[in-house]
Amino acid sequence: MAILTKEKLATYALEVLVVAFGILIAFQVDEWREGRQQSRDLDAALIRLAEETAANLRICELVVPINAAHARYVLAVVRALNEGQLSDADIESFDAGLIRVGYVTGAPYSDSVAEEMIATGLLKKLESAELRNRVAELPVWIEGARSWDTDSGSLRAAVAEVAQTVDFKYHGKLPAPAENNGPDTEFEKGMSVDYVLEELVANRILKNVFIEAADTHLDMLRNHREVCLKFEEIQSSLTGMNRH
Repeated sequence: MAILTKEKLATYALEVLVVAFGILIAFQVDEWREGRQQSRDLDAALIRLAEETAANLRICELVVPINAAHARYVLAVVRALNEGQLSDADIESFDAGLIRVGYVTGAPYSDSVAEEMIATGLLKKLESAELRNRVAELPVWIEGARSWDTDSGSLRAAVAEVAQTVDFKYHGKLPAPAENNGPDTEFEKGMSVDYVLEELVANRILKNVFIEAADTHLDMLRNHREVCLKFEEIQSSLTGMNRH
């Protein structure tokens, strides 16, 4: 029968310690490698987030002014219908409002990087709580902006009512959207409208749907501005990180 001497016990204990230490080192190396990979993944994601944010801000430079023009023209129609008269200075805006009332500028913003960071857990690795919260909220804000493209019943009602009371005249081919500058902001130059102002003023249904349409356009404008402000905040946070 083998006898465990103190020397053998010491040897076994040392071997166990060596194995345990080796396993511990292996785990630490794996954690270090995983941490390094996550750090590289996070750096790459932040670079793509900065690029995507810059692209979204370029869209904002197009979408916000166009939506502001829609709201301004539709409000010009509401004002004229309420006052019952139209000054020569407002004729162009009034005509544009009749044409643009149902025009919806899409919100082709992208949130793919934000969604990827949320899904993969990279967002939790961000040290900046401020940036982390902004990125986490971004998909919700963008989805809200996209919903205006499909949920605009008051605009459809306005278009239907205008079509019954106004004659649209087309002059040649309508301008195609500019490939490099986004949607054409002067597409109404290819068309004009014929109407009798007194008849429009007397049409209470038309007045009501234009009021609702104006509210919708103002809400859309407000929504786009809020989303674009989020992009600006994210860009500012990313710039601040790079400075450090």
